[in-house]
Amino acid sequence: MTDDSATRTDLNLLLDHINSLDYSTIVVTAKPGNEVLQKLCSIIPAYEERFVVKICQVANNWMKKQMLALTDECVLCMADYLIKAIQRCQTWAIPEILSSLASVFYENVDKLQQYHDTLLGKHGILVQIINNDVTDTETLKEAVVCVQCLTLRPKSESYLSQVYIDSCYNVFTMLLHKMSAVSMDPLVQCKILMYCLRGIQNILRVTKDMPVDRLGVILAAVRTYMFYGVGCQSAVLPDSLYPSPFTRVEVPKSGTLTPKQAAIKKDDTANKKSKRKTKKKTDTKDPSKQKGSKQPDNDSGDNDLLDQGQSVSGQVNLDFDYDPMAGYATWSKVSSSDSEWSDTEGGQGSRSRSNCTKVRQCALSCFFWIAKFSDKKVMFSYWSSFIPDSQSSTNASNAQSLLNIVLKDPSPKCRMGALAALSILLDNTKLLLSAAEDSDSPKPSTFTSYSIILGSTIQEIHRCLFLAMATEDYAITLTQLIKCFGTVIANVPYHRMRPGLLGKIVKHIRHFINHRDPNVRVACLTCLGSMAGIQPPLMEVCHIIQPSRPPITTKPPTELDSQPLRTPDTALNVPAGRKDLDSGFSSSPNINSPGGVLHSGGERLADYSGGTTPTKGTAQSSGSVTPAFSDQLLQMHSKERSWVVKLCVKNILPLGSAETVFSADEVRTEPLPIRLESLQVLANLTKGYFPVIRNCVPLLKELIHQCFCDVDPVIKLHAAKLLDEFTQVLQQDVNAVEASDIAVAERLSKQQVLEFWLSLLNGPIQEVLQMPGHDGVKAVACDCLANIGDPVFRYLPLDKRVMCLTVVLGLASDEDRIIRAAAIRTLGIFVMYKSLREDVSFVADCATAILGAMEDKNMFVKVKAAWSLANLGDAVASNREESGEEFMEEFSDVLMLNIITVATRLSQDADKLKPNAVRTLGNILRCMTKRHLGKDAFQQAVLGAVKSLVKSAGSGAMK
Repeated sequence: MTDDSATRTDLNLLLDHINSLDYSTIVVTAKPGNEVLQKLCSIIPAYEERFVVKICQVANNWMKKQMLALTDECVLCMADYLIKAIQRCQTWAIPEILSSLASVFYENVDKLQQYHDTLLGKHGILVQIINNDVTDTETLKEAVVCVQCLTLRPKSESYLSQVYIDSCYNVFTMLLHKMSAVSMDPLVQCKILMYCLRGIQNILRVTKDMPVDRLGVILAAVRTYMFYGVGCQSAVLPDSLYPSPFTRVEVPKSGTLTPKQAAIKKDDTANKKSKRKTKKKTDTKDPSKQKGSKQPDNDSGDNDLLDQGQSVSGQVNLDFDYDPMAGYATWSKVSSSDSEWSDTEGGQGSRSRSNCTKVRQCALSCFFWIAKFSDKKVMFSYWSSFIPDSQSSTNASNAQSLLNIVLKDPSPKCRMGALAALSILLDNTKLLLSAAEDSDSPKPSTFTSYSIILGSTIQEIHRCLFLAMATEDYAITLTQLIKCFGTVIANVPYHRMRPGLLGKIVKHIRHFINHRDPNVRVACLTCLGSMAGIQPPLMEVCHIIQPSRPPITTKPPTELDSQPLRTPDTALNVPAGRKDLDSGFSSSPNINSPGGVLHSGGERLADYSGGTTPTKGTAQSSGSVTPAFSDQLLQMHSKERSWVVKLCVKNILPLGSAETVFSADEVRTEPLPIRLESLQVLANLTKGYFPVIRNCVPLLKELIHQCFCDVDPVIKLHAAKLLDEFTQVLQQDVNAVEASDIAVAERLSKQQVLEFWLSLLNGPIQEVLQMPGHDGVKAVACDCLANIGDPVFRYLPLDKRVMCLTVVLGLASDEDRIIRAAAIRTLGIFVMYKSLREDVSFVADCATAILGAMEDKNMFVKVKAAWSLANLGDAVASNREESGEEFMEEFSDVLMLNIITVATRLSQDADKLKPNAVRTLGNILRCMTKRHLGKDAFQQAVLGAVKSLVKSAGSGAMK
């Protein structure tokens, strides 16, 4: 750049003109924009503060407002130029330079590896600025933004090395612990806290690993900022949280301050006194902002989030698995402008509440990702710091727990974040919670066992979620709350708890099973599916899914179940006649109405929703724990169709008229997520509680037929999975009848199962197995054929048996590996049928197909083939024992030799293949005749097989 004053003036005017343009429309495109920025960096020295600042303003306008994508060359050019400018310019220009540098860093960390040490090293520029005590707050904020942008996930695989990741952790942790004791502008403080919390979760999302040595320190800060800006909470931040449930950090009371904090408080006394008067006036004018109110604050992001649960232009939002922690704002929204708030006292107060809410949301989001990527056992040891084990702990004025946020936080987004965090804490902890024990009347003792503490924690989680369910009035938060219940159900050992908890859950969610928001309905179905998947099966669940009152006892509900809770209507004070409008409930309790609660025998759903459960002292109770169900006892009372089955059928099938439940005239259906979740509920019910729904076999058969005719392949796939579970329990019924000397009236007869299979084989399953495409459906349908069972298969018509065998043998050579594996497995089951294993031709065909699959390149197919080969060996050995040498005379010697050779090779192969290979060799060698042993080829094969068996017996797991 020349020293010519005219040139400098022209350049100055040009930069001012560029910055004054209206950027609401497209002004600059990618190629010329990058060229101009590079040219400006090359002609203006890095020490010309005024020009450098204007270049930074141009870059920010183009990158943030015009969404200009920088080329790799431009990124390096600008990064080098701006880093030099930071080192040479005066302090007043540093914030603007750092702001532009952060825009350059955004998602470009992989392109800036040569500058990582300059920025984040021990003496890095950003580290020095942040650690310098004399740095002004605006510069500090922009430096933190730069570090946070360096932690964002890049488009390539390259990322920060571990040294610089540790440096970022140190910066964020130091600031989180320092900010609570620093006096600065509250809005700037909020933004610094948000950037630190986002930076930590950025690193976690990329590395997917939480360092254990940093966990306690970070959790201490995160827990404190979960309550940022909420009254009655101490601002004192502990140095660390400790993993032992019996070791707690003694947090000083809110009235006890360190000398440093006392000095800060003294400096701010005058400001606080003036603000206190303003707050009183504001609270008087706006009752919705009073303490305890759950009205959302004026956070513009809240409204955007809540609107996602509603339909736009009549279309339903089906984002039913919405993860509130998954999204990040674009760069232009990371540092939101304050221009949207007015300068009045009310506007300033709204802005302050909004920023505090965002800090709490970021803290909950950060905790979510910490819990997600930490070892479950490690996080479990920190439960006592986030989940109380008693009602008194929750109700304490300074209690810092997730349940307090769920119950009391005024922001729906924060309540939803707390529920998501609670869900991720509970997920996959079934084994860890298995020791929980629920005591009827705990005796005073100096020692409380760990099992009792776990049981109390589980009870407190249920109690708080019940209270939240009764008061929550936002659909998207309600969805997360019900999904949290589903996670709780899937992990809590209810067989070790007192009866009544599951019944109370159903009492609460039954109000929402016909909610106008499909996401809420899907969450309710997820809860029912989790309940139906509880193992071992519980008698309480049987009472819940039965259509009438539990027949075992007529005693009053248990003490736990008799605790009064507010209903959603009374909690919200909804006026009469407006319940549907305000709460989203359906008021049509009739199965014939499209949105009503199902009836059965004239009784409302409330009458059989699990309100009465077995109490202590009944014949079926096992003390203080929930009893498991008895098949024989339930069969005497399962005379009516389950309300859960009818609800799911209504959700799955097209919405026809009341008279024609299975009418296909109407193509209007429920949203796809509701239909899929209903099919999953039926599959879980069939697997775990078939005795209760055994009388629904005709209904389920018709449902499966209708689903196979559906145009949506996803519906067909889930219907096939339901059919797989259904045919397995049908086979168990037939086997039980066959094994019993006397007739079992409660079970399905062989004739009934035969009729079911005939209708299925004459129906759409034949088309499913032979149509092109739909590979997943064909694979599951092939698994279903394996569930026919020999007692039923032998009575099928000849054409149906031939069709089954022909289709399965054909699918064994399909192009799709999943279909090949399913077909080979089915052949391995068919060959064990007595009606088929005596057929030498079929056994030979099976052997050929299985041996061919053993040469497959896919390990999954080879594992299935090895299992089927072992079954083939069992079948050959059984025939040898029953028919002597007659069968072996007819069986091909070439196939026998190939089986021995392949099995010998597999016995020294992968561990997944060895057990079945050894089983095959043992069976086949038993079948050898003198004719076989007289041949040289068989002698060598047998010798090799024996050596392989000896070697396997002396090493590894095969020993």
